[in-house]
Amino acid sequence: MVKTLEDGFQRFLERITPDVGTVRLDWDYQAKIEDCLDRYFGLYAFFLGGSYFYGTSIRGYSNVDFLASLGEGRLPDDSISCLTLVKQTLDEQLPGVQAEVQAFAVSILAGEDTRRRVRIVPAKLTGQTSLGHRVYTVPDGTGGWMTSSPDARRAIIETVDGDLEGKLAPLIRLVKAWKYFRRVPISSFYLELRCTQYAAHERMLVYSVDFGRVLQEIWDDQFGEIKDMRGIAGTVASRLARADKKVAVSRLRTALYHVSRAQDATSAGDMEETFLYWNRVFKGRFPSYEKTE
Repeated sequence: MVKTLEDGFQRFLERITPDVGTVRLDWDYQAKIEDCLDRYFGLYAFFLGGSYFYGTSIRGYSNVDFLASLGEGRLPDDSISCLTLVKQTLDEQLPGVQAEVQAFAVSILAGEDTRRRVRIVPAKLTGQTSLGHRVYTVPDGTGGWMTSSPDARRAIIETVDGDLEGKLAPLIRLVKAWKYFRRVPISSFYLELRCTQYAAHERMLVYSVDFGRVLQEIWDDQFGEIKDMRGIAGTVASRLARADKKVAVSRLRTALYHVSRAQDATSAGDMEETFLYWNRVFKGRFPSYEKTE
């Protein structure tokens, strides 16, 4: 039974956290993909990346991403051409994968289950950080390339998460859940960086307080640019088109209003009203309050 706000957030987090098995590919199927990429491009590594690698994925919404470190000499300079070439190669050599180019990755079926898809992100190894984390360039979604280090990004999330008793990753999940449930046209990568940057300066996290503070910081600079804390990706922009920014700002304003009303209700001791407004933040997905008789 959900009788406290803390219980409500814990129950909600349990609902939105995916099962570990959802990231697995059939070994034979994965071997065929790797063999195809190796024969045509030269494959140095094929590994899990993205939100499932960082421990911040959302059940039913987050994409399962695999990075494919390919031979640079066989790839076009333009990342869109690179994605198209990888897509065409997979389609021709592995009939049935139903490859599609999606922004910075190639989406394919995850095997015989046609309901599941995974994304392959072509990457070029460029070096490593002073801490030994490998650095890659990956498609940026506009035809160019951007710098990325999945290992370094995971390390900083784990470090801050550890300092905050394991509450950073859940906070990121909460902000991402708002994005997905309310269809806010902003990248998960951007939100993940915002949450991590915010939490790095905190001594403790309380979901009902810090969720709103993260959104308030985003509101204050209107989805402004932020710097990668490790300096690997440089300055990261929200990359919102004018129409998308208008939608994002509107939905952020609404979320902040609902959070404010929820916090006012909590201060007044009205738990039914508190849960009502948190439910509005997450579009009806937040647990219901069970009043004690």
